[in-house]
This record gives sequence, C-alpha cells and structure tokens, in this order.
Amino acid sequence: MSTQPPLARIPRRSLPRRTSSSPVVALLLFGALFSAGPLEPQASADGIPLNATSPVRASSIEGTVSAVTGTVLDVIGGQFRIDVANATIESGDGPSSGPLPATGIPVGARIVAQVPVGDALSTVFPPPPLPATHVVVFLPRDGQLVSTIQGVDVAGGKFTMFFHSVSTNRSTKWAGFGPNGPVKGIGDLSAGMLAIVSVVNSGGLLATSVEAFGTVTPPHLIAFRGPVQSIGATQWQVDSRVVTVNADTKIVGDPRVGDTVDVLARIQDPPPGSLAPSYLVALTIVRSPIIFPPGPGDRTTEFDGTVESIPAAATAGGAPLGHWKISSRDVLVNGLTRLDSGIAVGTAVRVKGVALMASSMGGSLSSTQFVATEIRKK
Repeated sequence: MSTQPPLARIPRRSLPRRTSSSPVVALLLFGALFSAGPLEPQASADGIPLNATSPVRASSIEGTVSAVTGTVLDVIGGQFRIDVANATIESGDGPSSGPLPATGIPVGARIVAQVPVGDALSTVFPPPPLPATHVVVFLPRDGQLVSTIQGVDVAGGKFTMFFHSVSTNRSTKWAGFGPNGPVKGIGDLSAGMLAIVSVVNSGGLLATSVEAFGTVTPPHLIAFRGPVQSIGATQWQVDSRVVTVNADTKIVGDPRVGDTVDVLARIQDPPPGSLAPSYLVALTIVRSPIIFPPGPGDRTTEFDGTVESIPAAATAGGAPLGHWKISSRDVLVNGLTRLDSGIAVGTAVRVKGVALMASSMGGSLSSTQFVATEIRKK
C-alpha cells in the first residue's frame, strides 16, 4: 500500500487573514484571483516538470523571511520557498522607498508574494520553489528613530543619532533630499540633517531604511562700516578687513579709496576637513556719506508726503535702510529712524528729521542730507 506525501493545499475559496496592510495588498494581489485559464506546461526553477493540465490561479503567500538563498526566500519558518528572480518587487514602506532588487530582501522582512499555482498536485516532493510574479516587501524593524544626525562616518558606513552609532549595509534603503541632492547612500548624509530611520538590533543598531532631509545652512552674515583702503579685482580692504568680491556682489555709489562704505558680507567656511581659514564674501558694498552731528542751531523739521521709492532690505525681515524718496525729497533712513510697520510705495506719511551736512572722506563739503528721525503713516 503506497502513501502520498503530505502536501499543503489551500482551498480555492479561502482567503488569507487580513493584516494592517490587507486593503492595499488585496487590491494588488487578488485582482486576477478569479480570472483562471489554462497555461502552457510549466517547469520549476530547478527544471522539474509540473503537472500543468489544470488552470493556474493568482494566489498569494504572506510571511516573514527566515532564510535567503540567492533569489529564493524561505518564509513561514521554511515551510514555503518562493523564487523572486522574475518578480516585480516593490517596497510596502512608502512611495519614497523605491524599488528593491531581487537580492535585496533581507532575513526578517515580511513579504506578500503573488504566486500563480495550479489546482493539480506536484509530481515531486518536496515541491520546488514557487515562482512569484509580484512581491511587496515590508522591511524588518525593531523600532524607528526620528531626530537630527549628530555625526557621519562615511568610511565606516555609520552615523550617530541619540548618541548611538547606527550601522548601514548594502540592504539599507535610502530616500530623502539633502543639501547636495537626493539621498542615495551614507555619503549623502551630513550632521544636522533630519532623519527617519528604521532599525533592527543586530548586535548593535542596523538601519534597514533611512529617509533624511536637510537644507543649506543659513549663511552667517556680518555688517560693518569703514573706509576703503584698497580695491582689487577680487578683494577689497575695508576698515582693515579683507572681503572677497565676485559677480554677485552689489556695489552702489561708485566708492573709491578713501570713501566710507557700508559692507554686508557672508562668512564663508572652508570645506569639511580643510585647514584653510574662513573668509568674508561681500554681498553689498554701498558708499555712505559722512554725516556730521547737528550743531546747536540745527532744528528738527517735519513734512507730509507720499512714499515714491524704498530701497530693498539687506536682510530678510530687516528694515529698508538707505535713501527713500518721499514727494521728490531724498530722505536718509538709518538704524535710529522710527518706522511705522506696513509703509510701502504710495503710503501717505509724516516725516520728522533734521538736515545735516554731508562730506566725502577727503573733508570737502558736498551737500546737505535730510536724515529722518521718524516716519509715521498718516
């Protein structure tokens, strides 16, 4: 009396138990569940002929990967073997995770695989690996870290978060966008970037996925006033400070050696690892007249007018300092001028100020300058 080896068989009408991802997976994997039809004779991945005289149906297996041999995955404790060599593989961890290679599915990942299976029993035992056509992979994780990156060791493939070292390997999935473009690997990370990291404890923290974001660090700005001591093609010396000028530097008033200028500059730090010092890059250099303080006979005057032009503010959110045009009069606004908020071109204003004598650095008198002490909306 011969006995048949025990074979696992799923009834046609039974459906897998739903998990938290079932709504998405069900649409993905069971769209063709009831569209059966005869197929040509099939062979397994090992070349073993299968009984293909019966219809083949779109079925699925969900489980945790316990072993990986090339493109063959052992799932549900090794009870099933699934070959993903010719399958379409995608990540279930979010649209930014991107596609996965057939050899990039790690042990511990949870998969949902679409596996066409015929009704007839296999003629061999144990049955060969089941060829999958579509696989959704949920990468394993023991937890998730969300914080800024404290340091990066590119050579060692590690980075630091929460004062802990997090390792990466070839199976780590990368996503996000940093100062230098898309995040595709450890070399695209830098300290200060915000990261969302899924980790497993494998003798230490190992990142299964890293999604990092970062923007260019806001520039450090410095503003100062002083005499121009020298003018070169790429560098000026102002008030004993050397500033670099380039095509983006805005130079206003045609300043010459000896003139007093207001400088707004960016502190440029050297590349990481460089021993070169930081230096100043001028954003604006504006010639400024010398304003003599009012004498005992000078008196504050005021007038009403309409704002015709306002200079652009040197920094975001800063006051628009410089020369305003109000009813055809040139009005100098400085850091001591009290301004109402919301003043724009066309606003009717009342201006209070004092007319002072202005001079070049050489000391020759040039003109009087009306300096506003306050500008209020009417």
